[in-house]
Amino acid sequence: MEVFNHIQSLLFRYECVIVPGFGAFLTRHHSAVVDAAGQFTPPGKSVSFNRQLQTNDGLLAHYLSDVDGVPYELALQRLRALSAEMTQRLQQGAVLDCGALGGLKSTSDGIVIFEPSGQINFATSSFGLGPIVVSQVNRQGQATKVKPLFDGPAKSIPIWRYAAVALIALSIGGFGATQKYNQQVASFNLDAQQNVSQLVTKKLQEATFEVSSAVPVMEVVIPQPATPYHVVAGAFRIEQNAHKKINQLAAKGYNAKIIGVNTYGLHQVVYQSFLERDDAINALRRIQKEDSKDAWLLVQ
Repeated sequence: MEVFNHIQSLLFRYECVIVPGFGAFLTRHHSAVVDAAGQFTPPGKSVSFNRQLQTNDGLLAHYLSDVDGVPYELALQRLRALSAEMTQRLQQGAVLDCGALGGLKSTSDGIVIFEPSGQINFATSSFGLGPIVVSQVNRQGQATKVKPLFDGPAKSIPIWRYAAVALIALSIGGFGATQKYNQQVASFNLDAQQNVSQLVTKKLQEATFEVSSAVPVMEVVIPQPATPYHVVAGAFRIEQNAHKKINQLAAKGYNAKIIGVNTYGLHQVVYQSFLERDDAINALRRIQKEDSKDAWLLVQ
């Protein structure tokens, strides 16, 4: 079905894509793995399915509306009809082909089981990297015997006598040179200390101290934490309409704003942005119940 190709495209950018009235496809990050056979699997994102998440968040419907060039209400109506059709096919015992995502089937107890294909890595940071097998390097081998340079016994040379005489001569000469060097260093340090003391005294006498009355103020800008979770109220082609929506939401007490223009050239208006995913989901459910059922969650 074509809808699974659209879901596949959205999963590269979003962690959760809900098919209204049917279920949600989610991605989860996993670390790199090395098995016992030496196969290295790079880090990535795998896909799973949750039958319990069926409430429309607007993401898939808005995407189909933009791609197919139809109104949002018509795209949502088509999705609900498709959900009813897929549910009926699962109840009849058919295996639902989800394209490159995998397959869905229902047990005799009515539990829907998702079998991912594992063909796609949804992590853009490691996209295209496949598993590789690391071969073990065998470093065991025969030891190489080192042959000596001389096969015969070494002959002793009576050179220690000459070394002892040279050592005594160097010690006597070195002691005298050291004494002379120490005297020169002490004399130089004394002259340098007197010159520095005179120079410092002169500078202190000539110095004039001025204290400025105006002390420059350094402005410190504290960066605000990123808020990647947004509850979207709508997307507008004309920016003026987006500002009208903001005024309407502000009158209701929402901290609405424009978070930018998406890839389709639409100005995105959000009720509020959140740092934590749980806070965003709770706010989304409250807004869908109290204000608009078409609100949906955007993750950036």
